[in-house]
Amino acid sequence: MPPLRFFAFLFLALSALTATAKPLVVSTNTILNDLVSAVGGDLVDGRCLLPPGADPHSYEPNPQDIRLLTQADLVVVNGLGLETWLQKLVENAGLRRPALVASTGVVPLHVGKSVTPDFDERELGEIDPHAWQDPHNVRLYVENIRDALAGIDPAHADVFAKNTKAYCTRLDELDVFAREQISSLPSDQRKLVTSHDALHYLARTYGLTIVPVSGLSPDQEPSAKSLAALINFIRDQHVRAVFFESTTNPKIVSLVAQEAGVDVVGSLYTDSLGPPGSPGATFAGMFRSNIEMIVKALK
Repeated sequence: MPPLRFFAFLFLALSALTATAKPLVVSTNTILNDLVSAVGGDLVDGRCLLPPGADPHSYEPNPQDIRLLTQADLVVVNGLGLETWLQKLVENAGLRRPALVASTGVVPLHVGKSVTPDFDERELGEIDPHAWQDPHNVRLYVENIRDALAGIDPAHADVFAKNTKAYCTRLDELDVFAREQISSLPSDQRKLVTSHDALHYLARTYGLTIVPVSGLSPDQEPSAKSLAALINFIRDQHVRAVFFESTTNPKIVSLVAQEAGVDVVGSLYTDSLGPPGSPGATFAGMFRSNIEMIVKALK
């Protein structure tokens, strides 16, 4: 090939590669990654630091994470104190631009004392980071992601806006579904005992009472006194089932259920999506699956 034709071919090839390159968007958990996919679709290269089923509270970053963050055009984090391991990782990576805090605009829930005086008390004012458990908050998440994607790829801003509008319609449908399902439960049967404290946003919106075995993080182990109080609460309040979650060890929950004489049900998706092909492989699937499981077990 003559030199002139070769360089012309090379120029065209590089131009085509540049034109089709997708922004690399790295999320810190699987739920955020799914929302990025819902808004960005095929126009973004979405990656997630955590695999399905991993606990975002206690995740330990590795050198590959630093390399991925260094290459990212956008990093999406939850905020609200969820990613306690993130700050040092970000400092080591040297991001191209500030990370997007997807929960921006959410009114955070501050966890107070437990519902019975004998349970272990957490520090008053501790923020619950699991804001995605309320579809109304997820609307803010996707709108924030929409705006951030438009900032790094303005040529496709209209597509991101269209995708966001369609996804918000799905969120409205999930909200209606949850209200209809939970309204079928008698008010005295809406008590939910779970592995850890991850469902307060769901409870606030849909009228449930949440009683966790452990705190906001699954590694906060309850004391023997707290477990005894929980077992008595389950018996006295005629709680019908105890739930464990996909990112937690069901051992303690199973022991509590056995002592209280109730069923143990699992697994709820709280801190992570499920693997591909599972009911919780997407946020919409996760939310619907949780509602169906909760209502079925408490009826």
